[in-house]
Amino acid sequence: MSAREAMTRLLQWCLALSSCLLSLLPACSHQPRLEAFENSIGQIAQDDLIRRFGYPQRLKKLPLGNEVWDYEFLAGNSRCVGYRVYFDEEQRSQRWERTACR
Repeated sequence: MSAREAMTRLLQWCLALSSCLLSLLPACSHQPRLEAFENSIGQIAQDDLIRRFGYPQRLKKLPLGNEVWDYEFLAGNSRCVGYRVYFDEEQRSQRWERTACR
C-alpha cells in the first residue's frame, strides 16, 4: 500500500468516526428535550406525543376513558427524570407532574 493510499484510508476512517460522534451529540442535550416535553403538555395529543418523544414506559386507562402515561428520560449526569401525563377522553394531554423513576 502506498503512502497516498494509506493517507486516503486514514482520512476516510477519520471522517466516518467524526460523523458517528456528531450523530451522538443530540443525545447529550437532554435539558432542551425535557423543556420541549414539558411545554408541549396541554397542547399535544397522544399520537403527536408518541411521534415526538416515543412510547411511554407505563400506561394506565382510567374508568372514565382518561389515560395516564408515565415517561422516564435520562437527563444530565445520567440522572433519571420521570413524568406522569394525564389525558382527557379525546386523547389530549391536560397536565403533567414529576414522578420518581422506577
